[in-house]
Amino acid sequence: MFRNFKMVSKVVFGRGCFAQLGDILKEQRQGGRSVVVFIVDDVHKNKPLKDRLPLEKDDLLIWVNVDDEPKTKYVDQLTAQVREYMQAKPGDLPAGVIGVGGGSSMDLSKAVALMLTNPGSAADYQGWDLIKHPAVYHAAVPTLSGTGAEVSRTTVLTGPEKKLGINSDHTVFDQIVLDPELIAGAPNPQRFYTGMDCYIHCVESLEGTYLNSFSQPMARNPWPFARKFF
Repeated sequence: MFRNFKMVSKVVFGRGCFAQLGDILKEQRQGGRSVVVFIVDDVHKNKPLKDRLPLEKDDLLIWVNVDDEPKTKYVDQLTAQVREYMQAKPGDLPAGVIGVGGGSSMDLSKAVALMLTNPGSAADYQGWDLIKHPAVYHAAVPTLSGTGAEVSRTTVLTGPEKKLGINSDHTVFDQIVLDPELIAGAPNPQRFYTGMDCYIHCVESLEGTYLNSFSQPMARNPWPFARKFF
């Protein structure tokens, strides 16, 4: 038996690279699908980032509240909102779903991208490889460090019966944009806690059952890799 792992296929990183998001999305606005859905942490609602989002005329911007951990019910509500919006737009599905914010915002965007192509409730897919159909194109722009949601094959959700992720190769983002300038405005306590989250993830990785030669050097000495982004 082999252990295989799905990775994000495209990554842009470096200071100021958020400005490239509009050009990246142009490749997805093809044919009958031109609408892009932006799922953004509402902490940015009155911040400069709002005016930097590469929104076009028919795009849908959804501010999400992540004071509590993402719930399957919330995912279902967001999915229904997108589907209703798309009824008056060309194409049955959006060209893409873009998650902007911390781990919870990215988890919500992954889940919505999956549920747009899979029937039922998000709660039906809490588990391992239960997703049957690929998600719509989905990308992430982290504005905090820590959770690793931008590279994970799971979206962690609290359902009516349990807290369990939707684990699937289809969950993995198609694109991530890593711009360290976006975390500069985070409050100091948040920067500390998310930094500790990064550290703890490294420790957990060294003890995990899926430890391999690819992840091991990053977990043992993350700073050389982190410097590439800072």
